[in-house]
Amino acid sequence: MSVEFRTRDFGYPVAILRLRDQFERSQWWSLDRLVAYQEQRLRQVVEHAYHHVPYYRDLFRSLKLVPADVRTLSHLDKLPRLSKATVRREFDRLQARTGKPSRSHVYSTTGTTGEPVHFLLDKSANVLEFVHYWRHWSWAGYRLGRRFAEFSSDHFLRRAELAEQPWRYQRGLGRLLLNSIALTPERVDQCTGALRKYRPGFLKGLASVLYAFARLLEERRTADLTFSGIFSTGESLLPMQRSVIERVFRTKVYDSYGHMERTVAITECRSGGLHIHPEYGVLELVHGASGEGTAGILGTSLHNFSMPLLRYEVGDLVETSSSPSPCACGRAMPRVQRIIGRQEDVITTPDGRVVTTLFLVFNHVAGIALGQAVQDAPDHLVVTIARSEHFTRHSEADLRRGVRQFVGPTVRVDIKYASLDELRPSPGAKFRSVISHVRSGTGSPGTPPGA
Repeated sequence: MSVEFRTRDFGYPVAILRLRDQFERSQWWSLDRLVAYQEQRLRQVVEHAYHHVPYYRDLFRSLKLVPADVRTLSHLDKLPRLSKATVRREFDRLQARTGKPSRSHVYSTTGTTGEPVHFLLDKSANVLEFVHYWRHWSWAGYRLGRRFAEFSSDHFLRRAELAEQPWRYQRGLGRLLLNSIALTPERVDQCTGALRKYRPGFLKGLASVLYAFARLLEERRTADLTFSGIFSTGESLLPMQRSVIERVFRTKVYDSYGHMERTVAITECRSGGLHIHPEYGVLELVHGASGEGTAGILGTSLHNFSMPLLRYEVGDLVETSSSPSPCACGRAMPRVQRIIGRQEDVITTPDGRVVTTLFLVFNHVAGIALGQAVQDAPDHLVVTIARSEHFTRHSEADLRRGVRQFVGPTVRVDIKYASLDELRPSPGAKFRSVISHVRSGTGSPGTPPGA
């Protein structure tokens, strides 16, 4: 998912500037020097996990290991993989016990499995995230303080009165938030009006939202909006989507991959290279199970000490290159060929809404262990959920209200219940939170409009 920056998370100017200075220099290091930095951070994290995290202390002892046994990247395979199921089950024992007041907060994500995972992030992890995106955006010419626009659903779902606001400008951050709950024709006009008023230099959003917005502008023959760069986050960016977005806005799209647990990061440079960021975390590629040319991802935290994750099964895939060549940008960071992350269907409604982020509704209702929405007709949506122990008599009403905010009044919504085992995908398959079997006027079933 794309990152929602909040003041409470990133109000550490001294730590941010210090890490920013280092990251500005380290992006030009040799690969050997980058690996040396990784291994230095890895030793710190392993030592900390062994002494302060009950889960890892017991794991190391059961394997007859001590921190000195895991000092290099090649030593990591002495440890078992950490699954999302284990993080759910061992949430308490994965938390560091340092005896000091914690500045950490609980976060959650559904990722590509659909089932929520809860974890802690601390000051160090949040400073890392801010600096990482600052550096990546600077590759497109961004400078801190310049205005930018961002499509968001989460911000407008926080309170009922925000859901109908088309946009909101945060003057102190120079950020124009655009409501992507549903891209209706009226909301598109309001968003373009705000973009013309504030003239942000950059635009950020989920790939599907950026693409849907570009298509709607193209249909309206709107040609006066352009940016210095566009940042695609949170989903797989398809070549067709990139082509349309770059054509409509007459600028380059910079793709990126990350996840809320903050163990790995991949971003695109001006030359088109998809670079793994070694200073961010350790990314291990697992070949074999996912087919030739693709690999699963294991991630290891290098900055989050409140809940370090070692060899974490992220759940996404990347396409690798058999003969990597140096990138024209001059950076020695390793690269992948393509990112294969979350890909959801788009819901289109009889009243003209284009809904790209319906999967977020499951994050905002208590007691949903897993949820899936299937559109089987233009005016009909079936929402199936598996309930957890926190589901209450209010949860279904909250779910109906949340879905209605996205799809509006012209779609009939049926809610069904299933067990976790019934909803879970088969082993090795990705879970799809949103599925559409409806052919819209500009698209085909299971694809964004215009595909």
